[in-house]
Amino acid sequence: MARHVSWHDHVFFGLHFDLHPNEHDTQLGAETTYEDIHRELSKVKPDWVQYDCKGHPGYTGYPTKVGTPSPGIVGDALGIWAKVAHDMGIPIVVHYSGIWDQVQWLSHPDWTRRHVDGTPIGGSGWNPYSLAADSPYDEQIVIPQLKEVADWYGIDGAWVDGECWAAAPDWSTWTQHLFTEQTGITDIPTKPGDIHWDQYMAFNRDRFVAHVKRYAEALHAHKPTFTICSNWAYTIRMPDEITAPVDYLSGDFTHAFNLDSAALEAKFMDSRGLAWDLMAWGFTTSGSTSHARWTTKSFAQLAVEGALVACNGGAFQIYDTPVRTGRVVSWHMDLFAKVARFMRARQKLCQGTESAPHVALLHSQHHFYANNHPENTISVYNEGIPVRTLTGALAMLLDNHYHTDVMNEETLLRRVQQYRVVVVAEQTDLSQTLKEKLLAWVTRGGKLLLIGSNIAKDFGEVLGATAEGEPVDETVFVPADKGAVNVSAIWQHVKLHNARPLAPLMCTQELGQGDTGYPAASLVRYGKGKIAAIYGPVSTIYGDYRYPRIRTFAGKVLHALTGHMPVEITAPTWVQLTVRQKPNQTIIHLLNTSTTNPLSPVDPCVEGVQPVGPISVRVQCPHRPVAVYLSPDSSGLTWKWSKGILLATIKLLNIHNALVVKD
Repeated sequence: MARHVSWHDHVFFGLHFDLHPNEHDTQLGAETTYEDIHRELSKVKPDWVQYDCKGHPGYTGYPTKVGTPSPGIVGDALGIWAKVAHDMGIPIVVHYSGIWDQVQWLSHPDWTRRHVDGTPIGGSGWNPYSLAADSPYDEQIVIPQLKEVADWYGIDGAWVDGECWAAAPDWSTWTQHLFTEQTGITDIPTKPGDIHWDQYMAFNRDRFVAHVKRYAEALHAHKPTFTICSNWAYTIRMPDEITAPVDYLSGDFTHAFNLDSAALEAKFMDSRGLAWDLMAWGFTTSGSTSHARWTTKSFAQLAVEGALVACNGGAFQIYDTPVRTGRVVSWHMDLFAKVARFMRARQKLCQGTESAPHVALLHSQHHFYANNHPENTISVYNEGIPVRTLTGALAMLLDNHYHTDVMNEETLLRRVQQYRVVVVAEQTDLSQTLKEKLLAWVTRGGKLLLIGSNIAKDFGEVLGATAEGEPVDETVFVPADKGAVNVSAIWQHVKLHNARPLAPLMCTQELGQGDTGYPAASLVRYGKGKIAAIYGPVSTIYGDYRYPRIRTFAGKVLHALTGHMPVEITAPTWVQLTVRQKPNQTIIHLLNTSTTNPLSPVDPCVEGVQPVGPISVRVQCPHRPVAVYLSPDSSGLTWKWSKGILLATIKLLNIHNALVVKD
């Protein structure tokens, strides 16, 4: 679809505030003043701001004439925020809860999503009070309310929350009747294994997309510059090709222990061809969030999160909550201003860059939807085991200092010729076309890593190996670091033909004693390229067990396949490498993800980041660079160039720095 250019294409750092107004509020806007909001935002100088409009309870924080305003509205806070934003010359976006709306769920029981037995989905616990995609909700509530705020306040866009992640599988009459009307199928499936189950789940997903299209098209027609973002649409949990007319992508990543998920989302969103941002919660907690004692994050924690997002090409925003009377917490703004200065120092290094095509990790939507088991969750876009697998696979690559992009099938096929290495980690249900095109790329010199107990049967003789029997769930180990590590799971035993073994599969931890006679991994030449294979689910295992020897085992296999990469570093595992490009420059980002204090399930707070160094960087550089320097921290660099190789040493890395190489 044609790309819509918007104000979001040019932003870098923003702030988000929401209150989720409810029936118990009594003082909304009572202490919201122009002077207070202007003073506090001026400290931070965000490129855009997002403010509360309607939260999950369904009550608005402004005096709507369409839906249900909170009974606690005392002052028109949204009007004041809009005036401040316009006077500061920045866009203002409303936080608006989409299909999750408790007021309308209670007021219109015929609009609700339904379980198989016909009972409404929701009513207690975390279950969302979500509305059927094709109910009158969009036409009677969503579209009129968003038009209201666009007209009354000059709002520039909507960040629609409670969307794909709250889109529960639906058996309402709205969805069932439309499914029958469009397919002719009258026997509606109710559980996995039923005929047409996959088709019905896909139809549920299509109806969610239709919902987004409906309100996006209506608002674009009403005000062409009004931007629409559906929270988490077209991200990891929704890897389809983009068909709804959203203007940019966004999501609020996990409030604690979030670097794995933030990295995965950032690297996938960056492949999607739309502007994007990620939102960090400005506060965190331990344990359950249902009775949380939230506490504000440190500068170090927010700086690491922001640098991770920015060095992968995205904009970054911080989520905070005002007090319910509408005052902004002043010391929070002081903290965010410090984070903003940290981010601004890196803006030219990050904004407008493209990822260097080194390693591509496949996120197959066919595999994802076949294995995410939406019947067990609140959403047809459940993440499930496929995301655990991707998380582990990306971590294995990043922990071994491979710069990696994550992309769906269509993007990979469009761009595969640019990449040196492709990783397909425990991805099943791949199309024959995809497999054939990947293998054709290998014959021309590509390097392919296949992981999983399925690969011997899915890819056959090209691995130089033959499966023996069915995969076996067994207690096994692989050697690494002069020892061995437990990788018990379902493994495929194979016999090698023209492939060479890279590591044995062992039945005990005793080196030289416990060999099963089968390889854990192998390598084979295929045309001008190579294929490495690991015959068990080490990605999923590494997603759950971040054991050093699993990382080392995977690193050995990767190095045997890839040889030298265009950029390599010698640094601790917790230094994350990201390589970006601008015309005539390579920007090598180094992110220190360590912490000065131990973290634990009861302590998610990062108090500081321990500096690390020295770090060595090796860059394939055919010609002597015009310039080599560090930015924004310029000190502590030595380098030399000889015979096409640049060798640099960085004395000390704090939170983030970048090595810039100009051609």
